[in-house]
Amino acid sequence: MENQPGPSAPSKPEPTVVIQKPLYNSSISPGILAILSLLPCILSGAILGFTGVTLSELPISYSNKTWFASLAALGAAGGCLVCHSMINAFGPRGTTVLSHVVGIIGWILTISSLTTVNFLIGRFLTGCFVGITSISVSAYCTECFPKRLSARPVVYTALGVLSVYFVGSLLNYRQTALLAVVGTAVSFVLVRTYVPESPAWLESRGRMGDAEYSKLKLKITETPAAVADSNDQPGLNFVRNLRQPNVYKPFMALCLHLTLQQLSGPLAVLSYAVDVVGDSGVRILNSYFIVIVLSAFMVMGALISTAMDHRESTTILSSTGILISGAVIGSYNLIRRLVLNRFGAQLLSFVPLLGMLLLVTSCCVALVPTLPTNNTKGEHVALGFSYLVGFAVVKCYPYAHAYLGWWIFVFFAFMAALNIITNVLLFSEQKKKVQPTADIDTRPSV
Repeated sequence: MENQPGPSAPSKPEPTVVIQKPLYNSSISPGILAILSLLPCILSGAILGFTGVTLSELPISYSNKTWFASLAALGAAGGCLVCHSMINAFGPRGTTVLSHVVGIIGWILTISSLTTVNFLIGRFLTGCFVGITSISVSAYCTECFPKRLSARPVVYTALGVLSVYFVGSLLNYRQTALLAVVGTAVSFVLVRTYVPESPAWLESRGRMGDAEYSKLKLKITETPAAVADSNDQPGLNFVRNLRQPNVYKPFMALCLHLTLQQLSGPLAVLSYAVDVVGDSGVRILNSYFIVIVLSAFMVMGALISTAMDHRESTTILSSTGILISGAVIGSYNLIRRLVLNRFGAQLLSFVPLLGMLLLVTSCCVALVPTLPTNNTKGEHVALGFSYLVGFAVVKCYPYAHAYLGWWIFVFFAFMAALNIITNVLLFSEQKKKVQPTADIDTRPSV
């Protein structure tokens, strides 16, 4: 029989559990948090589409207008290159919050700049906002809202394009930019106040209490995959390992895909929307009204793309739409030039309009550059290179159209056809090679 402790023996104190009431409003559902975290994507769409309806009003020369339209893509390229390091240092949510400061400064320079240089610097800074948020917001939503179809950046970016086209058709460029400043400030406050930091990033920094609080707020039970390791230096490691075949081959394939995607003209269509409508041969209704309708179809295309889980199929479908639209617009303009008179051209002017509807709907996928494969080393560098190519395309489009005319749409269609071939040959082949390797690795050892 065990000896019972005497009355004089000190009893072992029971552990005290302190339960602290969560310091947040539980009525904010994860769906609302997903919408709040994606508000910067609406601002990114507004930046990309800002010149589509306001370019003719800018008080600068035509050459500087082409620079103004294209510098957003150049700034986005720079934003992509620095975003990965910012995510390592500040986390996806912290990086998004900081990017708002850059965006506000850029919009203020756009409104109040008295010189052309400041005007162009403002455009470049707003482009940096686009590049940073395109990666940070995508990383955050992929981690925290992987199964929510509503948490797709491309849809909100298309909504931003629709919003700026509608507002820009009613107001001048300064008033439109002023509304953008207000929207950026509101987004900064909402994201800073209500959106929690990435649980995986917090855990990688040893902040376990904050990570639990973030998971409680997001209503997730398991920690998602980490966005970045605290001791990882992706930029340096990528440069060191660039000569290895398993690094540079997927990277070059990804760069080729993104280059052909930009050469298909999505950013040029967004940046010169009103001009592109006239260049395609559309001669009915008001160009601004048509642009608003086209942007509405862009939102529809973005919603359709979110329903497709297979990334490669989405990019192929997008390139196929651009190919068909280019063929339709090119065929109409060729027939109009050879056969139709003015009355016949006006009677059939709905044909290029249909082509433009398909073109804009297909371009929605390229609003946020799409990666056919996951976990390719140097993805942020490839995205930066993609925006660099987009900068060149936007800058050269007016001059290319002055030289080629409507044949520019045939060029876009040809690049889209090459992109389809690239996706089928390169990325499908990669998946066939990866599958047997995965089967071998998962076999139990004897």
